[in-house]
Amino acid sequence: MKQAQSEERRAVHIAAVIMQTAGLCRYDDDNGCRRVNIPTNDDCVKCIEKWLLAKARREIKREEKRS
Repeated sequence: MKQAQSEERRAVHIAAVIMQTAGLCRYDDDNGCRRVNIPTNDDCVKCIEKWLLAKARREIKREEKRS
């Protein structure tokens, strides 16, 4: 089970790095970013990772309710 979780976590990290490299952000514009100063690449990757994981959790809960 732990191996599967680490693989999933790694996949989320890779997706976040790709999104950040492509210039994608979870916010539509820079004003949506909560960081006052210009964030570093690592900050953006962490933010995107948290967003992707939260989105996945919501989707899993939604699927469980349907079943």
